[in-house]
Amino acid sequence: MKLTTLKPRIAIAGSRLAAAPTPSAKRMTGRKLQERRLHVWSADPHCAHCRTLTIYPYGFELDHKVSLFDGGEDTDANTQILCVSRDVNGRKTGCHDAKTRRDMGYRGRE
Repeated sequence: MKLTTLKPRIAIAGSRLAAAPTPSAKRMTGRKLQERRLHVWSADPHCAHCRTLTIYPYGFELDHKVSLFDGGEDTDANTQILCVSRDVNGRKTGCHDAKTRRDMGYRGRE
């Protein structure tokens, strides 16, 4: 006598792994971004806020004057150099960190 197999009543759960994050369609990445960083830095290597001379490639961040989230364009005209450094705990500090915190509504570090 052959036994019949019952069909499962519970659906199989989907994967728990989230899809790999993809960059925004509006944001430039990769080699083009590195070329833009060099181009904007070469035009004026000073921090747009405090006017400190920045070091290429690690002493600054390329910042959007009007953020992409707020509808700004990803163009050279909408970018600026802002200084960045690390404190004794390894956290980023400088004008870029301060602007990002202001834009996101965070309080200053204590």
